[in-house]
Amino acid sequence: MPVWPVLMIVLASAAPPAEITTLSGEQQVGNLERISDQGAVLKTPTGMSSIAAGELLKIRLPGVETPAAATTPMFEVVLTDNSTLRVSAFTSTSTEAVLKHPQFGEVKLPLKSVHSVRFAQADAKVEAGWQELLAKPATKDQVAVRKNDVIDHLDGVIGPLDDTTLKFQLDGDEIPVKRERVFGLIYAKREIVTAKSAAAVELNAGDRLLARTVSYEADAWKLKLVSGLELSVPVGGVQSVDYTLGKIEYLSNLKPRDVKYVPFFDFVWEYRRDRGFEGHPLTFGTQSEKKTYAKGLAIHSATNLKYRIGGDYRRFQAVMGIDDHVPVGNVDVTIKGDGRTLFKGGAKAGQAPQVLDLDVNGVVELEINVGYGEDELDIGDRLHLADAKLVK
Repeated sequence: MPVWPVLMIVLASAAPPAEITTLSGEQQVGNLERISDQGAVLKTPTGMSSIAAGELLKIRLPGVETPAAATTPMFEVVLTDNSTLRVSAFTSTSTEAVLKHPQFGEVKLPLKSVHSVRFAQADAKVEAGWQELLAKPATKDQVAVRKNDVIDHLDGVIGPLDDTTLKFQLDGDEIPVKRERVFGLIYAKREIVTAKSAAAVELNAGDRLLARTVSYEADAWKLKLVSGLELSVPVGGVQSVDYTLGKIEYLSNLKPRDVKYVPFFDFVWEYRRDRGFEGHPLTFGTQSEKKTYAKGLAIHSATNLKYRIGGDYRRFQAVMGIDDHVPVGNVDVTIKGDGRTLFKGGAKAGQAPQVLDLDVNGVVELEINVGYGEDELDIGDRLHLADAKLVK
């Protein structure tokens, strides 16, 4: 087992303001006291709030700023656990990689933990070609080069790399390649680890780290990545912690395969993502007992949305009701999976919201149809599907 360094990002520490979104879609705002494998503790204006680990969906640190060093052009290093590090320098021997990070300086890693390195800045002309190359299984090391607007590559064995020269073995011959000519490196037989992770941690320098464990206490974050790397990050270095990691996909993050509107008159009410039709948050309830949801859809009658979900999910969950900013509204709602009716009902203004939990196991296409209600009019027909998500 490799001995991993414990890295410390030196940044100013302070009690961090935090916004926590739970699996039920509710948001809590306060100051983050601690995070452990038991959950999170948040200091709110009304006292301490404990949120169980299983209920954590996302933690956002809104006051974190991007350091000046992180705005300069960066190389992108992807580890075998799918963590991405943005670094200003990358060199290697036959067994070790040395990275220079804008925040925590020099980092030494076992070379076998590196999946790929991109030296050049990405642009629309070559990004697709680079991603296509990454997607193909590499039986040999690959050196990618840019030729005009095309990414080409050579198969061989990647040797030591310094700031100016890469030693590359091609058909048994060692060829020195100027580093400035190299677009990227892909190491052979370095598949991305698919083991479950606790969270995706976004740092303020643009790094995305896949962590098996995440904890916070006494103004410091402790991360252990899936690959084994351990990091100690003061409060100012973390922008967000996402606990979904592919287990949940919000419908508002997906683009419908097909959208159809049948306006009552000539005006089309286009559906909205994560906001109501007037731009306000998605909410239900009275002023004293109002629940706010960070994610969801606002859909007007008469609208039909079709999503291709590929048979990858087990449940479709949402909280359904009429926008509480309008005094009237009456809609019929039909949700189908591959043409089969999963739910048929309605929503009226003033009624308590309904919790939907539908079986979509094996469903390839999810269809949501919002029609006119009993009054057959469109006045106030603003349906909210709050916290609408697909669960694997």
